[in-house]
Amino acid sequence: MNPVKPSARNTTLKPATILIVDDSPVNIQVLMRTLDGTGHRILVATGGKAAIEISERARPDLLLLDVMMPGVDGFEVCRAIKSNPATNGIVVIFLSALGEVADKVAGLEMGAADYITKPIQADEVLARVTTHLIQQQLEREVRQSRDSLDRELSSAAEMQRMILPPKLPGIGNLTFEAFYQTSRYVGGDYYDVISLPDGQCGVIIADVSGHGATSAIIMAMIRATFHACPVPPVDPPAVMRYLNSQFRFLWGSSLLATAFYAVVDSATRRMSIACAGHPAPLLVRGGIVEPLKFDATIPLLIMDMPEIPRSEEFLRAGDRVLFYTDGITERENARGEMYDLPRLCGVLARAHTQSSEDLLRSVIQDVDDFAAGEEPRDDQTLLLISV
Repeated sequence: MNPVKPSARNTTLKPATILIVDDSPVNIQVLMRTLDGTGHRILVATGGKAAIEISERARPDLLLLDVMMPGVDGFEVCRAIKSNPATNGIVVIFLSALGEVADKVAGLEMGAADYITKPIQADEVLARVTTHLIQQQLEREVRQSRDSLDRELSSAAEMQRMILPPKLPGIGNLTFEAFYQTSRYVGGDYYDVISLPDGQCGVIIADVSGHGATSAIIMAMIRATFHACPVPPVDPPAVMRYLNSQFRFLWGSSLLATAFYAVVDSATRRMSIACAGHPAPLLVRGGIVEPLKFDATIPLLIMDMPEIPRSEEFLRAGDRVLFYTDGITERENARGEMYDLPRLCGVLARAHTQSSEDLLRSVIQDVDDFAAGEEPRDDQTLLLISV
């Protein structure tokens, strides 16, 4: 037995409004008899001007539109309807005794959906009307579903932004600036700065693989787990082990998260580091920009991590450290070229004398200029520490 293929006929057609436009009473009667019993609301116009007025007022779903009419002909009616944002969604089917290909092409180029040649055949009219109304109905349902999903995702994005720090604290001689942009509504990037005892601060940045709802959920869970740390998170390797252990249920899944956690002492300027597969932050010292050098381990969420290296870096007055996710360096332009690390280092070197806010703005502008309107495919996060 062959499987039944889905088609337009499997869709329940809702009653629609159809406007018949023809200067011939006979043709109008034939069309009304043809559509009688279909459940559709039938309106009639005997001229082009009346058709335009009725379309603007009643907003029919479909027009059966005669081409050859005195005064305003069918082509002019179609042009007026399709140029009006309030009526351009109306389906137009031309009715004409003309058989010339050029006339059919002209009508279709104006936005008509179909063309029925007179003399009118009832079965053909019913089939074409039904097909186009079902298509219109399905398109509306898709738009409604898309709009509903857009609203849901926008709400989720707003909720996600609420769990990110609304304002980054100033701690001792350290100040912070951040930039965060998801690829589409919600994303998997996370950053945070927290105050710790004795003038220290904890700085974390993480990037969950992929983007979208799944990544956003894991990102929120990482944030909650980090803030639920049972002891002050002053030991970076211990923090990494703790985070990874809380996601044991994901070990062996396709998900992973890169993370970098640093504890900075604002008095001694000592920065203790632990890294789980995350891109190295960039140290901006004068006009020299270099990645921090340290030992790292594999990303989180993969397997047990008993040994996590600890590294240290001593900062100087005037230093900046830029934490970032790979959505920045892997941002693509229309040619598929990546922004890449050397370009990021270059803009930091050129803008190193600017204020922290302006320096971050310079990076964002340079990334956007490079992309030249190409939408980001991954989340983008920047977190700048200034001493």
